[in-house]
Order: sequence, then structure tokens, then C-alpha cells
Amino acid sequence: MKKIILILLFVIILLLGLVFIAQEAQAGLLDFFYKTKEKLTISGNQLFFAGGPITLRGVAVGDPYSRQTTYRRTTSDYITISKDWRANVVRLSIHPSYQKEEKRVKKILADEVAAARENNLFVIIDYHVIGFPNGWYKSWPEGEAQGYSYDSSFKVAMDFWKSIAVEYRDDQGVIFELWNEPADQKTRAWEDIKPYWERLYGLIRSQGAANIIIAPGVYWTYDLRGIKDDPLPGENIGYAWHNYPFSGQYLKWSQALDNLNKYYPVFVTEWGFSADPAKRHYAKLEDYGTPFKKYLIDEGLNFTAWCWHNPWDPRMFESNWVDLTPYGKFVKDFLLGVEASEEFSEEINNFIKNGADDNSRRLGEGERRAVVYSFKMAFSRNPETSQDFSDIIKIVNGRWPSQKSQVAENQAKNNFKKIYRREADMGNKNDEAAITVMAYGLRQRAENRNLDSEKQGIKIFKNIFGRLPQTTEDWNIMQAITYSGAKR
Repeated sequence: MKKIILILLFVIILLLGLVFIAQEAQAGLLDFFYKTKEKLTISGNQLFFAGGPITLRGVAVGDPYSRQTTYRRTTSDYITISKDWRANVVRLSIHPSYQKEEKRVKKILADEVAAARENNLFVIIDYHVIGFPNGWYKSWPEGEAQGYSYDSSFKVAMDFWKSIAVEYRDDQGVIFELWNEPADQKTRAWEDIKPYWERLYGLIRSQGAANIIIAPGVYWTYDLRGIKDDPLPGENIGYAWHNYPFSGQYLKWSQALDNLNKYYPVFVTEWGFSADPAKRHYAKLEDYGTPFKKYLIDEGLNFTAWCWHNPWDPRMFESNWVDLTPYGKFVKDFLLGVEASEEFSEEINNFIKNGADDNSRRLGEGERRAVVYSFKMAFSRNPETSQDFSDIIKIVNGRWPSQKSQVAENQAKNNFKKIYRREADMGNKNDEAAITVMAYGLRQRAENRNLDSEKQGIKIFKNIFGRLPQTTEDWNIMQAITYSGAKR
């Protein structure tokens, strides 16, 4: 009898364990779905994240290896950059000489990337060479004394990006900046440099990495002429631009940018100035800082200001790494001011960050942000009133909003016709559901999500539109295909 009881207890424990494992697996799969859905992607000249448009603004922190080994910085810096400076992106630079201590450099890089990502920062990994592929490169006596180099060997670059692509291909919040500055002692044009970027692009994609790739123009990454008429072939491609007070002596800003930002995202991965007249990057605030700040905003440019550092110039910190230089204060105030001007109301920001009920908290911050973008897209304004917030809660819980937008519903009907090859019958509950989901972005409750169905919905979307869902509108369409029950 005792043996039978023990066997029964064992079976019960085993079954409970299997149920727990199944629940954990389902939760893990749900978490995986959200993470894979919330990719940073490019559509046209706009970045998208979690279904909504986003502009990246942050700082470059220099070389992770020297940050930790020479300057004794810790990964807690990323808490400061995210929370106190309100940046959403950081740029990490790896020099070509990384191979001398490759294992240690990559371990430090991985630690810094992980810390940045844990603090809700996107990461740009920059291959920090100054020179032309397989040609001239800038000498750096001070750096070379410490084992650094700007070596422009293209083979070294290929080896670097092959390993980095494999290491970070599962996180599309990490961006690959192919080459810091393709400078040369003779005049170069886009057609000279493009074939090298095509090879690096192909290499990265062949490793299964779909991450955004940033390619530079010529002349120290300042001259972007020719790119818009002969861009790199492929997807998820943006372009780098560097700008300093002396850059305009070569070409005016508008000439160098060449309207490329109207066609593709442009990332100003280096810009800055110094208030010290003895420094190379010296400029008065009114002559460079304020005008370039306005230019960044007016042109819709993503950026990482160089450099959240001391002593790398133009530096944002004094030698104690506590007090800010005038330039550092300018950048911090810029980031805080831009964020404040673009944020939603306190109530909506709190909803995005923390949720408002059990379901919205389970869906995650990216999904909550996508719901807010859906409202904004439907009504062409930010949610502001108590009724707006009430409708946000309804949308996130899959319920019809109280307010209506004829414009959004008409657009949804156009999309319905393209998907189902017929007009929507608003007297049919499935057709009505499809239109409502597409128009207002209604979400399924977390417990009702069916990942297999959503995978099929994504496939159907791709078959119809020839691409994967990227924008707020795209993901709303996918939701309608998956859950509305409408049929052709």
C-alpha cells in the first residue's frame, strides 16, 4: 500500500512539473514573440520600433575596452545615460587593433552592449577606423603607443563584421556602423567606396543578421553626395554623417547632406564642439551648437553626440568625470529638452511605462507604446483627454473605442479590399471586426494570443504586401488578418 501511495505521489508531482514546464514554455514563447516583433526596422526614411516611428538620439561613449581598462568606467554609466540624460541610443567604438586582445575586447563589448540594452538603449557598434579600405589610414601616435591603430585593412574589417554579425544577429536593437570615417589623402566619391560596403553588407546578411546597417559617405563621413541616386541595394540600410564646426568649410551642410534624409534614415553618429578656443573643435554656441541643434531637429536626423568622455574631444566631462563641460551641458539639456517636447501627457507616459491593468502590464512596454501610436494614427493627434485615455484602455483590451475616425475607417476599408478582394460588409461581425482592428489597433488580450496563428498572419501579410509588417498600420493589418475571422 505504501508503495502505491509513493507511486501516486510521484506521478502527481511529475504531472504538476509537466504542467509548470508547459506554462513556462508558453510564457517563454510569448515573451519571444514580443521580443522578435519589437525590432528596430527601416521603412522609407523612417525608423520604426514596436509598430511606431522613432528617432534615435543619444551619445557616443568611445571605445568600451579603454573605458574599462584605462578610464575605469563601469556599465552603470548606461543607467545615467538612459535615466538622467534620457538618451535612447549609445554608440560603442571598436578599433581595428581589437584582434591583439580579441577575446577580452569582445567580452567587454558584450558586457557593455548587455548593460545598455538592459537600460532600454539601442546600441550602435562602430568599426572605428579612419582611412580608406586597403589604403591610407590616419596615424595615431598617442593611440599606437597604447596598442591602438586606425589600420584600414579590409580583411580585418571583414573578419570583425563576420563575428559581430553572428554574435548580435538575434538582437535587432543593435545597429552595425560599417566604417567610422573612410578618409583618404586624395579626393574620393561615393562610387569609389560603395563596392566595399556592398561586400560588408553581403557578408553580414549571409550570417543571418537582419540588423540595421549604417554606411558612411566619403570625406570623413561628411560628403553624402551621390548616395540617393545610387544607394546600396538591400533592406534596413541607413547612412552615417559626421559634422563638426570645421566641416562646413568643405561644403555647406545642405550640400553635403544632399537631401539623403528625404529618402533614407541618416544617423549623425558624430557631431560636437568645444567651448575651449585652444581645441580643434572650438566654436561659439551661437555659431555652431544652436544652429546645428536646430538643423538636427528640422531635418529629422538621428544622432549620437561625440563624446560622453574625458579626455576624448570634444569631451562632455571635465577630468573628474562628474562636472560637465559647456558642451556636455549643452548635449544633456538638448536631450532632456527634445524628450520633454515630444513626450505624451504624464498619464499616457505612465501607461506606456507601467501599464494600467494586469493585461496591459503583461503585454509589455512595446505593445503599450504601439497602442498609443495606433490612437495617434487613427485620430491624427496625441491622446490627451480622459475619454482618450479610456479609449486607450479599451483598445489595449480588445474592445471597441467610444470615439470614431471616419478617415481611419476608410483607410481600413481600402486595406480590407486589398486583402480580401471585396468590399467590407459592415453588417457582418467578422468584417466589422477586421475594419475596427485595422483602424484603431485593437489588441488581443495576452491570454488569448495564438502565436501559431500570428505567424501564419505574418506570412499572409507578406504574400499580399511583399514585405514583413513594419509600421503601426502594418501590425494592425496583421492582427486583423489573424483574429477577425473575415474571409475572401
